[in-house]
Amino acid sequence: MSILIKDATVLTVDGDFRILDPGAVYIENDRIVAVGPSDEIVNAHPDADRVIDGHGKVVAPGFISTHNHVGYTVFRGRSEDAGLACVPGMYMPMITILSRDERLAIGSLTYGELLKSGVTTTLQMEEDADVYAPFVEQLGCRSYMGIMTQDADLDAMTRGEFTFDAELRDAQMAQAIRFADDWHGKADGRIQVMMTPNMSICSSPELLQASRRAADERGLRLSTHLGWGPAEVEIVQRLHGVSPFEYMRDNGLLAADTVAAHCYVVSDDDTAILAQSGACVAHCPLMNAVRGHIAPIQKYQEAGITVSLGIDNMFADHFEVVRAAVMMARIKTQDTQAILAEDALRLATMGGARALGREGDLGSIEPGKIADLMVMNYRAFGLRPTLDPVQNLVYHGHSKDVETVVVNGEVVVDGGELVHADEVTLADGAENAAQEAWGRFVHKYGGIIAPY
Repeated sequence: MSILIKDATVLTVDGDFRILDPGAVYIENDRIVAVGPSDEIVNAHPDADRVIDGHGKVVAPGFISTHNHVGYTVFRGRSEDAGLACVPGMYMPMITILSRDERLAIGSLTYGELLKSGVTTTLQMEEDADVYAPFVEQLGCRSYMGIMTQDADLDAMTRGEFTFDAELRDAQMAQAIRFADDWHGKADGRIQVMMTPNMSICSSPELLQASRRAADERGLRLSTHLGWGPAEVEIVQRLHGVSPFEYMRDNGLLAADTVAAHCYVVSDDDTAILAQSGACVAHCPLMNAVRGHIAPIQKYQEAGITVSLGIDNMFADHFEVVRAAVMMARIKTQDTQAILAEDALRLATMGGARALGREGDLGSIEPGKIADLMVMNYRAFGLRPTLDPVQNLVYHGHSKDVETVVVNGEVVVDGGELVHADEVTLADGAENAAQEAWGRFVHKYGGIIAPY
């Protein structure tokens, strides 16, 4: 299958950040073969199987979202106003409530939303994440996926008690390893499995060390939550006598193959630990701002730490995350030019590629790279006049403006609609599953926030 996108504005996000206008992109099978001035590319490739007219459109690399919990859309309209109480009072208790079928229904909607938002690669970590693999294969997106393991007694945690269960740990690791052995590299390489222990307060040293061993034995990458709140610092210090960053480093989690999500509650020592380890940060500015925190990403970049962007959960429009990265950096530094539009687009594309060790084949529109990209309609309200296509994308773009998404050389969003899934079915299935789960949650805990 070959695709020619012609007469468009092409934002390459290559090393020189070339903008071609009018430009063209020619794709064969799963690879970008040629990028350049439109007339030149059209003349060189006159027989494409599909030609997309790019007049009034912008072509950009697909977003790479490096931190997501797709099934946590169950908390949409529930946890936005709960502050950090959502973690012990909602997220942890819901693990004991949500069935695999309900999780699949809710998370499938989120995968569809992300893909329509131009997210071609999603790093997804969640309890029972293995349930999504067949749907990811069907939908056509690219996903790094991991079972979010934890060996703490979750009901005891709601009472402020922290105990670890060896039997639970063995079961969790067995599930994570089985998922890796069954699915890593499947769906034409679009599914990559990771080891993803949840966070420092609910992961024992034994679980963290087992996760590192399993990853090393199978050549997998890792991800975890870190630096997400003052309570984490207090609990880890009380349980283990060190900071959360020291705890993760000492038990093998922090290294160049690790994506650490959030990292907004940090000390100078924590930043030094991150930099020395080579770990990457998944910055989730929209979710962090909802909780009243801002990660010091400019400080991270100055220390040589790779920064990428993630949604986390509940939100569906990745353009809002890109915007939030700019806004939060400017508030944090009180510098009105702390991050510019070009910087933000790099974070959302090449930043993610670097965090996943894929800068050689993802994250930009260049010959030889995998064909993961989006086509946006810039004739839409909100994007005219187009005086600077990059600034328009970052400050004014929305998922509604995404017309076409290509992953692995295949069109998976066409005319703004999912190609391989029915959107009404996804939305109705998620609605029914969430209503059922919350009914059981309230019955068990007496309200929408469990006592803790």
